[in-house]
Amino acid sequence: MSRADFGRYWTTVHAEKAKRVPGIVRYVINLAPDLAGTDPQLPYDGIAEVWFASEEAMRASARSPEVAVVLDDEKNLFDLATRFTVVVTEHVMVG
Repeated sequence: MSRADFGRYWTTVHAEKAKRVPGIVRYVINLAPDLAGTDPQLPYDGIAEVWFASEEAMRASARSPEVAVVLDDEKNLFDLATRFTVVVTEHVMVG
């Protein structure tokens, strides 16, 4: 799909499903812009950030039927062979 179609699907159809997942306190989709205007083939098209109040809330969320719907929809959007998840502990240095 085109870059524009990808961004539109992720920020509308897919995001609406993700917003129903219990326990999420913040959800941000970061689309990779074409800064050069050359439509390069990047190794990624964007990244999503999902915040939970605690690790326990994240783990409980992963067992919800709403997450199953989101994961099922990912095949319509992402190359699942290259998709990965990183769980981090945030350390704010500025702001």
